[in-house]
Amino acid sequence: MMQREPETEVVDAVHHIANRYGVRGLEDLIALAEEELVVARRALEQLAADSD
Repeated sequence: MMQREPETEVVDAVHHIANRYGVRGLEDLIALAEEELVVARRALEQLAADSD
């Protein structure tokens, strides 16, 4: 479960994908978001390491 409220724009985007593309669209969105999350976390770790 989420520990904070998501941004309104994110909620709207997810609802748009669900309404436009259905389950397959949501599955695609989740898969792509998981890939992007890995990239973003690596970048954040790199920034933290560079600031040391």
